[in-house]
Amino acid sequence: MTSARRTARILAAVAALALTPALAGCGTERAGTGAGDATPSADGGPPVRGDSSVDGSDASKYRENHAFQSTAELSPADRARGDAEVEKVKAALAGPAEGRRTTEPRIRAVLAGLGYSSGAITTGTFGPHRNTFVLDLGNICVEGSLDGMVNGLVTAEAHGKYLEGTGCVKPVGGH
Repeated sequence: MTSARRTARILAAVAALALTPALAGCGTERAGTGAGDATPSADGGPPVRGDSSVDGSDASKYRENHAFQSTAELSPADRARGDAEVEKVKAALAGPAEGRRTTEPRIRAVLAGLGYSSGAITTGTFGPHRNTFVLDLGNICVEGSLDGMVNGLVTAEAHGKYLEGTGCVKPVGGH
């Protein structure tokens, strides 16, 4: 083989390797997310590019993988009632949380003392120092925890029922 032929083959191979990324379409933009696809955001802020529900980003993948944990929207009246219930529960559980005396029976007793029926109360333990609770109040769910490692920390939030049909108890699994 002559040196001219060998040089030509080497140059052809280098050119093919150099053009492969361009021909393969490597890049960060996906179809439908170009600059011409920007839409104004709902709040009047800067435009939102593409469909944010499934755009390939890590946040989009997280939303897709956790969609089974979606909850029903609360009406404004239910939101107000739920927020009031959250404050009532947090205030009542602050004492046991402060003294790190949080056990499932103790939490059930405090919540029953607030007038919640035993059928509406679900409790659990998460790890050695954390207790959880869920209140099923019809359309409203109040979900929270008491953290025994952080003295006095009580968290709670109100939300609608889980769309997967598990009521106020967070569904397990996904796709």
